[in-house]
Amino acid sequence: MAENTSRPYVHLIAGPTGVGKSAAATALARSTGAPIVVADRLQCFTDLATTSARAGADVPGARRHWLGDRTCADGDLCAERAADALVELVERLGARHRPVIVEGGSISLLRELSARLPALSWRLTVQLLPVPEQAVYVDALTRRAREMLAPEPPGRSLLAELAALWHEPEQRLFAASVNGFEAVLECCAKYSVDVESLGEEHLPERLLDRMAALIAERHAEHGFLQHRVFAEIFEGRMADSGLDADLLERAA
Repeated sequence: MAENTSRPYVHLIAGPTGVGKSAAATALARSTGAPIVVADRLQCFTDLATTSARAGADVPGARRHWLGDRTCADGDLCAERAADALVELVERLGARHRPVIVEGGSISLLRELSARLPALSWRLTVQLLPVPEQAVYVDALTRRAREMLAPEPPGRSLLAELAALWHEPEQRLFAASVNGFEAVLECCAKYSVDVESLGEEHLPERLLDRMAALIAERHAEHGFLQHRVFAEIFEGRMADSGLDADLLERAA
């Protein structure tokens, strides 16, 4: 493909946890041939693939690019460095592809990106995915969490990822800051479960159900916050929620 020196056309699909960002980005990428950049700080950690939902994001027919490949031993990735990586990746891909799709739900990263937009040459449209009614949303998040707690073999569970982190005392503070992990840790404290044995111990179904429900509850609380923040920081840049591939191609 010939080098394209004009400014990148970027379509951002933003939204809370579990509302279908990956599916929407994948469908659009398959229709347009556009690459996808995943604007998510947690998905950079290859040893948290299940917890971050990275494990299910690399699907046929869509080319996904992450902001990096790190492990928890490398330490947290701050919003500023993540934004540096996001801008560099989008501009590199944007020189060869029109458009570039960005999918993301990280408040800190997208807030940092929003602050940088006046200095960027991008042509940007934003599609903010809606949050379902609360009961429907919590139910979907509960099913999602239950699958992460006990995935089909050979998938690695969220519990195994947490246990591996907990074996390293210097990584425990980071683990406790991760959405999902903090709910499991709360259940472990309440029901006297050894965190380091989570990856090996067979937990009762009722406890897995309780963990899934608490993870969903916390994700839902955060999800409504995400939606409010994204609506605020991208006000005036919103595309029609019914944006289709033909319209995106014409805009590019």
